[in-house]
Order: sequence, then structure tokens, then C-alpha cells
Amino acid sequence: MNGSFIFSRESYFLGALFLFLEIVLGTSIVAIIKYFSSDVSLSIVLMFRYLFCLPILVAIGLKIGGTSYFKIKNKKVMSLRSVAGLLGLSFWYLSVIHLDISKALALSQVMPIFICILSILFLGENVGIYRWSAILVGLSGAVIIIDPDSKNWYNIGLLYIFLGTLFASIMFVSLRRLGMTENAVATAFWYNLFGSFVFSIYCISTLTFDNISPGIWAMLIIVGVMASAQQIFMALSHTYASASSLAPVHYTTIPMGVVIGIIVFNEKIDLNFLIGTFFIVGSTLFILYREKKKSSS
Repeated sequence: MNGSFIFSRESYFLGALFLFLEIVLGTSIVAIIKYFSSDVSLSIVLMFRYLFCLPILVAIGLKIGGTSYFKIKNKKVMSLRSVAGLLGLSFWYLSVIHLDISKALALSQVMPIFICILSILFLGENVGIYRWSAILVGLSGAVIIIDPDSKNWYNIGLLYIFLGTLFASIMFVSLRRLGMTENAVATAFWYNLFGSFVFSIYCISTLTFDNISPGIWAMLIIVGVMASAQQIFMALSHTYASASSLAPVHYTTIPMGVVIGIIVFNEKIDLNFLIGTFFIVGSTLFILYREKKKSSS
């Protein structure tokens, strides 16, 4: 009994550690993209990000189950996951470019709220008064951070963060459905292959690579390698612990965003940001708690 408890605790620690490393890489990538946004097209960055994820996924899939491991049964949902994932990531990077990185990372934490709403609409899940209340509290937290009463409050980045979170939520809902019939490596492979194809065609046909400096080439390679490592750490984290138990680890993105925003981009954190973030984190944690309680019962 005691031995199994220690094993479970050590497994959760490893899962949380790998997820934390994935979050560090993801936050670093968006900071790099924001820093170099005026020097290189986002489409080129996305092309490299998708291309560099493919080799590791191919290697893992072939080692586990050969070419048959990449077969997909539910192609319609896989297509929805790929399109929604591509749009979600594109709008997410655009939001970071146009918003303060601290604000973008805080607002992105409303994703569990969006997922909950989409699960109600598309998966027919029943939601009681407690979760509806948590949804309203979380959305009010986002409004507090945005602060519509302030001067010049509107920024195109707010539209991008809304669209990015919406499409990312659609992606995660479709992943729930795919998880019933498909393996994670296959779904990740086809998604990244789709992204590589779309952005490679666009960049090759409409953009030029002649004016890219050696420093930018180095940055693109670094982003690609980091994105590939992200895939590994994400897969490892869910090998050792469940997604629901790891959910609180995601909130480490907020202090990371605050530190990077203050040090690198000279951002300022106000009271509205702190109050709104508290509302968002509290409401999403409550939603996750209710979902866990419902699944266990």
C-alpha cells in the first residue's frame, strides 16, 4: 500500500515536471515570436514550427507500431482537429504579438471555460448551477483584465486571443472524441503534417526567404527544435499523470508571462490584471474540480 502510494506520488511529480518543461518551452517560443515579430513573417515561423515537429513524431510512431500506427479511423473529426488546431495556434501567436504577453497568457487561461461551453453545445454534457456560476465568474475575470472602461482599451489582439482560445477549445473537444478511437502520436502527426503543408505552400508561393538574416535563420531553427521538444515533454507528462490532475500546472504560465513581460518587454501589471487573473484561475480550477468529481461518481 505504502509502496504504491510512493510510486503514484513519484509518477505525478514526473508528469508535472515534464508538463512544466513543456510550458517553459511554449512560453519561451511565444516570447521569441513576439520579440522578432517585426523581423520575420509569422507564417515562416509557423512553417518551421510544424516541420520540425514531424521527425520526432515519425520516429516515435514507427518505433511503437510501424506504419500502421499512423492510421486514422475517424477522419472527419481528425480534419476538424487539424483545422481548429492550426487556426488556434495562428491566432494565439498573433494575439501575443499585438497584446502584452502577460495579458495574453492570463486571458488564454479561460480555455477550460470555453471547453466546458463547447462540451455542453456539441457533446451534450449536463452542467449544473455551480459550473454555470464558475463560467460566469471566469468570463467576468476576462472582462476585468480587458477593462472596457479604460481609454484605448480595444486592441486587435483581443479579437485574436478570443479566436485563438475558441479554436483551441474546439481542438481539445475534438481530441476528446479522437481519444476514444485513435492514438495520440497519430493525431499529432497528421495535425503537424497538415500545418506543414499549409504554411509551406503559402510561404513558398507568396513570400521570399532572401532577406532573412543568419540570426533569424538561427531563431527559426531554435523555435523548430523547441517545438519538437514540446511534443516530447507533453507526451511524457500525460504518460505519468492524467490531464485533469496536471491542470493546475498550466497556471505557471501566468507568473512566467509576468516576469518575461516586465523584464523583456517593459510591461506594467495593474490591479485589474491581478483581480481578473484571480477570478479566471479560481473559476477554471472549480470547473476542473466539478468535472473530476462528476467522473469519479
